[in-house]
Amino acid sequence: MNRLRIPIPLLLFPLAAACGGGEEPTAPPADKVAAEVPDAIEIAAPTNRVVEMEFVEEYSEEVANRMVDFADKLRRRDFGAAADWLVDDFAGHRFSDLPIEGEDELPLGAKRTRWDTSDAPVVDRDAFLEGLRAHVGPWKRVEAVVWKVKGAEFETRPLWGKVRLKILFQGTGADGGPRELVAWAEARFDKRAGNWMLARLALESLKLESRDAFLFTDVSTSTGVAHSGIRFGQPGNDSFAWNGAAAGDVDGDGLYDLFVPSNQRNFLYMARVDDAGRLAFVDEAGKRGVDGPSGGSGAAFFDFDRDGDQDLALADVGWEGAEGTVGGNPLRFYRNDGGSFAEVGEELGFRRLCYGYSLVVFDYDLDGFLDVFVCNYGRPKAEPNNSWVDATNGMSNILFRNDGGKRFVDVTEEAGVVDNRWTYAAAAADFDLDGDQDLYLANDYAENAFWRNKGDGTFEDAADDLGVRDLGNGMGAAFGDLDNDGHLDLYVANMSSTAGNRILRRLQNQDEAARSLTKMAAGNTIFLCRAGDGNGAHPSFEALPAAAGGIGGAWAWSVALADLDLDGRLDVFNANGFVTGDTAADT
Repeated sequence: MNRLRIPIPLLLFPLAAACGGGEEPTAPPADKVAAEVPDAIEIAAPTNRVVEMEFVEEYSEEVANRMVDFADKLRRRDFGAAADWLVDDFAGHRFSDLPIEGEDELPLGAKRTRWDTSDAPVVDRDAFLEGLRAHVGPWKRVEAVVWKVKGAEFETRPLWGKVRLKILFQGTGADGGPRELVAWAEARFDKRAGNWMLARLALESLKLESRDAFLFTDVSTSTGVAHSGIRFGQPGNDSFAWNGAAAGDVDGDGLYDLFVPSNQRNFLYMARVDDAGRLAFVDEAGKRGVDGPSGGSGAAFFDFDRDGDQDLALADVGWEGAEGTVGGNPLRFYRNDGGSFAEVGEELGFRRLCYGYSLVVFDYDLDGFLDVFVCNYGRPKAEPNNSWVDATNGMSNILFRNDGGKRFVDVTEEAGVVDNRWTYAAAAADFDLDGDQDLYLANDYAENAFWRNKGDGTFEDAADDLGVRDLGNGMGAAFGDLDNDGHLDLYVANMSSTAGNRILRRLQNQDEAARSLTKMAAGNTIFLCRAGDGNGAHPSFEALPAAAGGIGGAWAWSVALADLDLDGRLDVFNANGFVTGDTAADT
């Protein structure tokens, strides 16, 4: 990972191992004399601790980065090469041949196996790696391996560290079903010859979650939507990612088509069913007029003029530079005319240079025509956020009123929704069942907003009253009845970060401001709606405790709520991941 000299709160970058695999496992080296191992693993805390925060975190990151490469060797099941990350006299608890502590039946036919690690045998380096191979060697595929540094403290001289680790293996078992092996451990790392080496590992827990078959099958290739773009960091792709997609029936054949913007060009995948009843997609973006200009950061299909077909609105990032030059792209609007599109944003008053990241389509004034809310972010390359907890130097969001299907009118000020925070996403719903649509905003580097619709064409921010300020790095939001009580609950996607939490835990006893930052790296939040008192009081929200689950989205982005397994309860799908450096390991 690239070393960045930046304020501590920005060091909130998760580390994970590269994905892929399928290589045959190789055995650890067997031609070396085994080192004498101790009877027990004891990892004492440092006595002359490194206390300077900068150095503690620098060493922590060095260990974390070192284990990214180690994890990649394990993902490839190259246990011989992995031995180079362990000292010759390594000693650790064996992962294999442990007594089973319990087996739990999980929903949808999944199973959790827990092993008793209290009397795990202490073994040398080769036997330790052999224990890992015993678990994942028979798998058909190892998709991902992560050795994540959850906490660390370091001794000054000689330099070594006591490190808390979460160890994760994900892949496909020999029977073709999903596997996830998770362990927690305390470890000692020694700095030897310029490299951090794993010297001791004390296993605390070990569990395996499995299922006989996957619930979902990747059909991207077979259906024709498996396009691969330029890898991040390579010439031609220096942006965050492809941002968003939209689904809608473009040609009125009853099948959902897909629009996907990207840096190189945009795609419109038209759904087709062959004679055998198999679904496939054909890219017709060029034929239908939406392949360029390339790019876009949020898209939505909706019937703007109520003529019976789906039009397309596209957000994007654009700005005016020196001497009137234009960078990026403006907002764009494509009118659907018999399945082909014409860009008419200028004509309809929708074309605007702004930092649009996503769109929300809803009828805020109940006139029967769908309006558009543009979530505007900031432009970090030109002007970084002016605060880590209350950034206000973004571009104001925009509310476009649909004027009878004829044009769009900017009503941001008169509707009372001017907001210069860095809004990444939003969601609309009638949460209080008063007949109009309210709007929740997920803001980055700030508290969130909840624009309650007053029913007169204006909004008021009721986030405080409703208890949903949710300070964090907001990336997504969705409404849905998660507890089946008839009221719409709220799911908010926030970035979570192992490194960020690690830093903030060290600061908590030093600074009140640092303690207040803890939520910034804590992850997603579920707010359950509690009904009003029946005497005119609005419903309110209650944050579900983290122990209830459902919030571990890592570096979370958009979120969708749907009953994926048709059991009558909403499930959560949360897109996640981020590239923090130039290599595939930095994801």
